[in-house]
Amino acid sequence: MHLVSFDIDGTLVASADFDGELYADTLRDVLGVDVDSDWSRYENVTDSGILEEVLRKHAPADQWVRLAREVHETFVGRTTRHMAENPGLVREIPGALELVQALREIPEVRVCVATGGWVETAELKIRAIGLDSNDLAVATSSDASRRTDIMRLAESRATRGAVATRRTYFGDGVWDQKAAGELDYDFVAVGDGVSHHVAFPNLQDIDAILSHLGVWQVDR
Repeated sequence: MHLVSFDIDGTLVASADFDGELYADTLRDVLGVDVDSDWSRYENVTDSGILEEVLRKHAPADQWVRLAREVHETFVGRTTRHMAENPGLVREIPGALELVQALREIPEVRVCVATGGWVETAELKIRAIGLDSNDLAVATSSDASRRTDIMRLAESRATRGAVATRRTYFGDGVWDQKAAGELDYDFVAVGDGVSHHVAFPNLQDIDAILSHLGVWQVDR
């Protein structure tokens, strides 16, 4: 069995730019903190992981639960409104839908999504490009703050106890590459944000991607 796991922002969905801006704005407005938006500097580059680190540095411990809830609710609300007010803003990375569908039709492949975003915004984005989260094994930052833990959980949900003989993670950030290395996943970079020996500008070249994965569509 080959497990194929995908990040969302910048990998399946073109949403990374506005997502990061809204997140930084929310932290500033709720916590009164101008955060470093170079996300690679954080220990855990996930919505909950970054928030935990910022709270540890800038807020009294007895306020962490309340402030975390307020940041979460504010960010989800802003993302929901932003997407509703800007229809068409969230687009699929070219080829994403076709690739996911092709992989799901291959018997020896299991597909999952492992994202550093919270579940509410993750579902908004994948629905916006035509994917049904009810039909996918998904794990998010609502499940865990460490990306490696999120990836392990997505894998467990996709394989349902079976053992994957090969595992591949598609991502667009250095944090994706790092997490894949820590878990001994093969890594495929999407876009130009990561220097890696296996990289695709998008997901359109399905034949080349499937060939790299060592799998082929059933009807070919």
